[in-house]
Amino acid sequence: MRYLRAILRICALLCLTLATYPFLLSALLLDRVWSSAAIGLRRRVTRLWALGCLFVLGVRLEVLGTPPTPPFFAAGNHLSYLDILVLHASMRGRFLSKAEIGQVPFAGHIARLAGTLFVKRERKRELGQVRDDLGKAIRGGEGVIVFPEGTSTSGATVLPFRASLFQVAVDLDLPVAPFALHYAVAPSEPPAHLSVCWWGEMEMLPHFLGFLMLPRIEARVTYIGQEVQAADRKSLAQETWTQVQEHFQPSCVN
Repeated sequence: MRYLRAILRICALLCLTLATYPFLLSALLLDRVWSSAAIGLRRRVTRLWALGCLFVLGVRLEVLGTPPTPPFFAAGNHLSYLDILVLHASMRGRFLSKAEIGQVPFAGHIARLAGTLFVKRERKRELGQVRDDLGKAIRGGEGVIVFPEGTSTSGATVLPFRASLFQVAVDLDLPVAPFALHYAVAPSEPPAHLSVCWWGEMEMLPHFLGFLMLPRIEARVTYIGQEVQAADRKSLAQETWTQVQEHFQPSCVN
């Protein structure tokens, strides 16, 4: 039954993504002549795709607080590839992701069509261009979503936030909208920090197959009402981390 569930979910996810593809491609083409309409189309299509994927995966999403309204700069903890669906389903924004994700066949292409920006974090010289891209998106009326821990974690704690990307919010005099993510599964299943959170040296394919076998996942995103503003990026990163840590619930226990 568990293997059948995984197979059926893979088929459903592929069908859903293929059905979404023409609309995302249309948004890309529309962007050349009518940017605001293209942004609106991409947002709606991406949100519907994310909601459909969560339904297929058996994810029950709980949203606490009010998501920020574009334009915004949002930052929070990072636990899993599932974060992308959870946040796309509840918040209208573009992600900043590792360059490796953009190199994954098909998935990377879909991520680009959905508006994802990519960065090679080990190349500091690229950060200036990334900050320019993020600033351009915000000035164009979009929201941007970053994971300043720099990696996904087991959900035991929130890692210190890297300050470099917060310079975008400082330059635009824009408060940061913090959020906190949490996952849980049934007590009879492998704990969420192993079955949902993807971190450390975990191999992607075995983890994803095990993830697909889970009958049900509880996902919660908390949008923290207290926006954060500071005069410099280090203070902004530290205060944002403090807000996320205060509303964070570990995912390493059920």
